[in-house]
Amino acid sequence: MSIKPLLSGMEQRSSRLVASLFAAAALSLAPQVAFSQHEVDTDEGSQGPVKINGNENAFGYSQMAMMAIMQELPDINRYAFEETMELIDAIAMREMVPGDYIMPTAGSGPVLVMAAMAYAAPGKNVVSVEPGYTQLIRTFEKFGGETKLVALNDELEYDLEAVKAAIDENTVMVYLCNPNNPTGTIVDPDELKAFIRDLPDGVVAFVDEAYLELSEGGLEANSMISLVREGEDVILARTFSKVYGMAGLRVGYGVMKPEFKKKLSDFHMGGPNKLGCVAATASLQDPAFFEMSVSSYKSVRKMVTDRLDELGIEYATPHGSFVFMKTGVPIKEFQALMEAENVLVGRPFPPMFDWCRVSIGTEEEMTTFLSVFEEVMKGQGKL
Repeated sequence: MSIKPLLSGMEQRSSRLVASLFAAAALSLAPQVAFSQHEVDTDEGSQGPVKINGNENAFGYSQMAMMAIMQELPDINRYAFEETMELIDAIAMREMVPGDYIMPTAGSGPVLVMAAMAYAAPGKNVVSVEPGYTQLIRTFEKFGGETKLVALNDELEYDLEAVKAAIDENTVMVYLCNPNNPTGTIVDPDELKAFIRDLPDGVVAFVDEAYLELSEGGLEANSMISLVREGEDVILARTFSKVYGMAGLRVGYGVMKPEFKKKLSDFHMGGPNKLGCVAATASLQDPAFFEMSVSSYKSVRKMVTDRLDELGIEYATPHGSFVFMKTGVPIKEFQALMEAENVLVGRPFPPMFDWCRVSIGTEEEMTTFLSVFEEVMKGQGKL
């Protein structure tokens, strides 16, 4: 006796139609939805905190991605095999590499963690910088490896000569986040390419390009993807959490030679979910949103640095979604002072404990930040 499918063909089509209509309705509300993320009304009618502490995209995400999510909802009971392959194809086309160079992940963090797990071993080390992003190096240490941290130069930029000098016979990887997190500074692309080409045999360059779209010249001028295409020992990490505004969906990827992908795959943690896959694929087909996001970041970032210049505040030249500034106030104390005024700012970044990383929010959010910042700094005798 056969069992009738739960949904007939007509019912499935009807379900998709409802999803499409729901998507259209959601798109019509998109501006209000994006706005409500940043101003949360309480029972007293006051607004929630200005959240500029997590490098999230305050400008929303692609409406094409939203439509893709809504249209996919009727099929959320199925695994994301096809959608993952479609995303791989879209990324491979963007990066101009074969599909087997692409490793999609739930955010870019798993690429960092898998690389650390794959290369860490007792007696082996990874070279990086301080202050810098620590996810890869912390994992490297947890799995028995050692870390060698190099100081930034006086401009809070990478000192590639010092990084090179730290490499020894036990070094298996150099990890560079470009632009650097938390400083936001960037490496000259020609100098970085020369540095990578000159690495000793057996040393892999891991370049984390999470914020690179927001640099002057963007990916076209600054990415190390050309070295991957040339067959150099390079692993790149990218994310849809920043310029594409999809932090909550967790989609990222690594780009590397198939032999490196095979090595990392031994520690694979799973790929993006189905909705993340379709949203990311749609985002890559929405250049209008991309340009809006980049231009919004740069415009508001300049507004912030212009005011910091007027106030005489020292800061690192920013190329990411944040500004790293010297407050002269211990960061834990500064966080508390700002939070008391309903503004949340970044965490400590050793050893620069009197500096603060501030994520770029909307123009309104950053106007609020600058007002509160000036009051707090005056109260601490720093202005």
